Amino acid sequence: MVGLSQVRSSNSALTSHNPQFVAVFVGGTSGIGEYTAKQLASTVKQPTIHLVGRNPAAGSRIVDELKAANPNGTFNFIQSDVSLLRNVDEVCAVIKNKEDTVDLLFMTTGHLAASKRDTTEGLENNHALRYYSRMRFVQNLLPLLNASKTPARVVTVLAAGQEGQIAEDNFDLQKAWSFGKAATYAATMNSLAIEHLSSQHPSISFAHVFPGIVRTPLMNSSFGSIAGSVLGFLSRPFSVSVQESGERNLFISTSAAYPPAAPATPSNVGVPLVEGVQTSTASNGQVGGGSYLLNYDGADVTNGKLMNEYRQKDFARKVWEHTEATFKKVLGTA
Repeated sequence: MVGLSQVRSSNSALTSHNPQFVAVFVGGTSGIGEYTAKQLASTVKQPTIHLVGRNPAAGSRIVDELKAANPNGTFNFIQSDVSLLRNVDEVCAVIKNKEDTVDLLFMTTGHLAASKRDTTEGLENNHALRYYSRMRFVQNLLPLLNASKTPARVVTVLAAGQEGQIAEDNFDLQKAWSFGKAATYAATMNSLAIEHLSSQHPSISFAHVFPGIVRTPLMNSSFGSIAGSVLGFLSRPFSVSVQESGERNLFISTSAAYPPAAPATPSNVGVPLVEGVQTSTASNGQVGGGSYLLNYDGADVTNGKLMNEYRQKDFARKVWEHTEATFKKVLGTA
C-alpha cells in the first residue's frame, strides 16, 4: 500500500518532471475519470486533456471547471457513445488530428448491468464498454503512446485482482452470459490483454486497477436513487472520496513505481520514486515488468497462480487474437 502522503508528494513533483502532459480520459464525465482529470489539471503546468463521454452537459461543465483550475491548460470534450467501436475510431481520429503524442490513456467506461443487451454491432453492451472499446482505444492510439517521452501509460480501471476462470469459446459472452460471468470475463480479459500488450510494446507501461469503493454516482445510476443511496450509506465506512480516488489514480498514472518493461530512456520512467515507495512487481512476476494489476492504493493484487495458469495456456495471446478478430468482424479491419 502507498500512503496518501506519499501519493501527494509524488503528485506535487509531476509539474517539474513533465510540465506539459497530454492525456485522454475515456469515461471522463463523472466519478473516477472526472476527478482524476481534475487532479491532473491542477497539478501539471500546461496539461492537454481530452475528455470522452456521452453527456455534453457534464462535459461542458467539467471543461469549464478545468479551465478555471488551470487557465494555462488545453481542455477538449468529445461527445461519443463508445459502446460502438466505429465511434471509438471516430474519436481516435479527432485526437490524432490534434496531437502527435499521448502520455496517458485513462479508461473507466462501463456500468453495472443486470441483464444482457447487445449493441447494433452485435457485442454485449457492457462488455463492449468494459473491454472491447477500451482495447480499441489502445490499439488506435498506440502510435501516439509510443511517441511519448514520458513514457506513456495506459490505465484501465475496472476489477484487477478479481480475475477468474474464462472459456475460449465464450470470450464475447454470447454463448453464456450472467452478471457474474460478465464481471469475471471483463476483469480477466483486461488483465490478460495488458500483459500481452506490454510484451509487444515494452516502452509503454500498462495498469489494470481496482478502484475500491468510491463515492460516485454509479450506485444511483445502476440501482436507482433509493437503493443506490442505501448502498452508498452502508458502504461509506469502507469507501474513499472521489478526491482521494483522483489523487491515487494520478499517482498510479505517473509514478516511476510502475515503469514500462523496456523504457526507451531507463532514467525516465515516470515521476521519481518518493521515500518509502518501491518499484512494483508486474503481473508476470517481474519487478518493473510493465503490466500491473493494482488495488486502488497502488498495491499489487496479482493472483500469481491464476495468471501463471493462463500463461501456460498462452491465453494472453489468445485473448488478443480474439480481440483483433472481433475488430475485423465488426469494423472490417483489425
